[in-house]
Amino acid sequence: MPDFGPTAADYLHRPDFPSRLYEELHQRGVGRRGDRVLDIGAGTGLLSIDLWRRGCKVTATDPSPRLLALIEETEPTLPAVVAAAEALPFADESFDAVTAAQAWHWFDREAAPREILRVLRPGGHVAVVYQLHVPSRGSVAAESEQVVLRLNPRWKHANSTGISGQALRDLQAAGFSDIESFSFDTPIEFTHQRWHGYVRTLSAVGGSMSPENLARFDGEHMEMLTKHGPRLVVLFRHFAAVATKPSPI
Repeated sequence: MPDFGPTAADYLHRPDFPSRLYEELHQRGVGRRGDRVLDIGAGTGLLSIDLWRRGCKVTATDPSPRLLALIEETEPTLPAVVAAAEALPFADESFDAVTAAQAWHWFDREAAPREILRVLRPGGHVAVVYQLHVPSRGSVAAESEQVVLRLNPRWKHANSTGISGQALRDLQAAGFSDIESFSFDTPIEFTHQRWHGYVRTLSAVGGSMSPENLARFDGEHMEMLTKHGPRLVVLFRHFAAVATKPSPI
């Protein structure tokens, strides 16, 4: 997994999750007031902080202390624990829900679901959440991806649909039940600087480029953006897979 700590400040450019996402999760039993929620791969707490402010008892975990430090700056009383999804330092059946936003593809496909099952109470829910730009033909998102690919041609997450069939398969293989998913699209407005910061958070950029290539990316990407007006509208796809830990028969 790349180390995103050195580009932690760029994560502040990522857009907030829309209210509709929380409403959809709430309808499926995730994020209800008073619930004990574990957010794994929490990063800077984009999901953790919103759930905390909505009345959930959230614990955030991430392998990067530099990312978790940004959660502590924003919400000092929100517990933030340095831990990997594959080795969670919590007792069995400690949580009503486990969430993972923008992170499932980095986890071990067998160990992480097994740990999630362990820390969830019977009948508890797991939600795998993604919020990704849609690189449709001719869009600024597609142009940005082309700049990234010129410098990092082995980027395997380019041209994503934003929908994780892998998460659905992993949850099924791990023994979760009542697996379902939903998705919807939202246009989001960016300034050039904010969009550039967002793109730097992609796995092929800030977390994996050499300092020399990252400097080249900064120059080439900002030059490309000068062809566009000062305000960019980018389509984002919001996706979640939700599943339940079966109760004992």
